[in-house]
Amino acid sequence: MRAVELAKVAAAAEALRLRRIARRQGMRAAYGVGAAVFAIAVFVLLHVVAYNLLVRALSPTVSSLILLAFDLIVAGVLAFLAMRNTPDEVEREALAVRRQAIVEMKKSVTVMAVAGEVTGLLVRRRARSATTNPRRSRAWLIADIASRLLARR
Repeated sequence: MRAVELAKVAAAAEALRLRRIARRQGMRAAYGVGAAVFAIAVFVLLHVVAYNLLVRALSPTVSSLILLAFDLIVAGVLAFLAMRNTPDEVEREALAVRRQAIVEMKKSVTVMAVAGEVTGLLVRRRARSATTNPRRSRAWLIADIASRLLARR
């Protein structure tokens, strides 16, 4: 029964972790889309205005280089914001809970399987000795039949 509960905890932790990952990826996508829209739409208008203003005071080549440097700085800042989004505390804790529940579930299943095998061997050994020795209890025979029926399920 403990293994089932641990599996439920692991599944719930994984579901929470996946929801948080989806939320984080959604935020990254929103930053990326915002960066793209800003870079395409707003900068086009700013480029036209800035270029026209710079051409009055400087040569066209220098004006273009100034605008290029500004574009690179803004694009770098927006790319940094899009890439630095790391998992939050809830997502990290959900992952840790899931991992711990899976480890405990494996231990529980392993202990239960070993205990079941040892019990089955003991019951069968006693049942065999009960058939050779009539003085032994007939309860061991019944226990052997029950353990074999439960093992088939």
